[in-house]
Amino acid sequence: MQNRILIIDDEPNITSSFASLLTDEGHLAEGASDAETGLKRIARSRYDLVLLDLNLPGLSGIEFLKRIKGEPTAPMVLVISGQSEIGIALEAMKLGAVDYLEKPVAPERLISSVRATLMLMQAERQRSIMADEVDAGSQMIGQSASMKQLSSVISQAAPTDVTVLIEGENGTGKELVATRIYLESRRRDRPFVKVNCPGIPETLFESELFGHRKGAFTGAVKDYPGKFVLADGGTIFLDEIGDLPRSCQAKLLRVLETGEVETLGATDCHLVDVRVIAATNRNLSELIAQAQFREDLFYRLSVFQIKAPPLRERTDDIPLLVGEFLRRFDPSSQTTLSGDALAYLTTLGYPGNVRQLKNIIERLTIVAHGRTINLEELTSQPGSGTPAAPAPNAASLAEQLRTFEKNLLQTTLQRCKGNISEAARLLEVDRSNLSRKIKEFGLKDR
Repeated sequence: MQNRILIIDDEPNITSSFASLLTDEGHLAEGASDAETGLKRIARSRYDLVLLDLNLPGLSGIEFLKRIKGEPTAPMVLVISGQSEIGIALEAMKLGAVDYLEKPVAPERLISSVRATLMLMQAERQRSIMADEVDAGSQMIGQSASMKQLSSVISQAAPTDVTVLIEGENGTGKELVATRIYLESRRRDRPFVKVNCPGIPETLFESELFGHRKGAFTGAVKDYPGKFVLADGGTIFLDEIGDLPRSCQAKLLRVLETGEVETLGATDCHLVDVRVIAATNRNLSELIAQAQFREDLFYRLSVFQIKAPPLRERTDDIPLLVGEFLRRFDPSSQTTLSGDALAYLTTLGYPGNVRQLKNIIERLTIVAHGRTINLEELTSQPGSGTPAAPAPNAASLAEQLRTFEKNLLQTTLQRCKGNISEAARLLEVDRSNLSRKIKEFGLKDR
């Protein structure tokens, strides 16, 4: 989409020459002869950038800046004025102008300043988008020992600027771990840019990550800053780094080592300050042995390593996860699971991990909306899975039954908010026997 630029200047020859120059650069540019007209146009349409003269008839350029300051949809402003007083320039900058150019302005200087301002605009928009996405939904759910350990490790890494490598199977929540690191870091008020490495064609990798200038290659119809420039001052998350083609790895390594971004079609480098978090579901050591992943890049990425545990290692968290997904997919709380159905979910193998459990619950809230789902109905649903096959060193049948019984009691008590009488009714057992079992398993008696 083309950037829209409004030129506010009372000299028609300047307005037309600037508009012509910017149109040739691929922008949509139009003029206004005074600040009042400019304000009316901004009220009717959204502009990305305003080129503003300060010495205008009627409402001054400074007053214009005061009028739009703090407006949520206000465009960025680049002041281009014949007034060269330092005081005026400083006042304009305090009111939000991103740069101050003195007339006459050379065409190449104008284009360079506009380009830099629009890159800043894109970075700010990216930051705003990510701020909207990173919300309460990024909370980590679980009280198991492995989740407590994971939270502890995140708290160690987050306050630093150390590069982090997150390893784990598909569906274990590696992106959520990266988000928590970002939220607990000193950069949480700066951009958080996510990159899906397998989703970038090899031929477009350099352009996507490091940006390009207009005309750098066929199809480059306008400047693009690249993910690293968008993340400048903040954090970049490189998801599934193990799938990055080897030909792209050297280019990434150079940026990690020097902090310098070489934009396609540009003659200079852009120095960025970006914290890097990477994630992979693949064994990078094996890829290194197979010459598919650079060893030096691995060491650069794995300064601090974090393992996202699979769901089969944290089955105690399944009732909490089920409760969260039920609330998420049915805010009315009308769809519930019976105690035996919930306990059954703790016995599955979950090769798809948390993502698989989430899909099961989402499907149930659609096909059984507003009802309590029992075990028979759950197991009849396609994709509900089968209990995990026992490992070679699996517990005895008695121990597995005991674990199942404990999970059933625990999940039923949670569902009943600790009300033993209600739990006994649902389980169709005597209340005194249930109290005895609660004490036997060390469950909290409310």
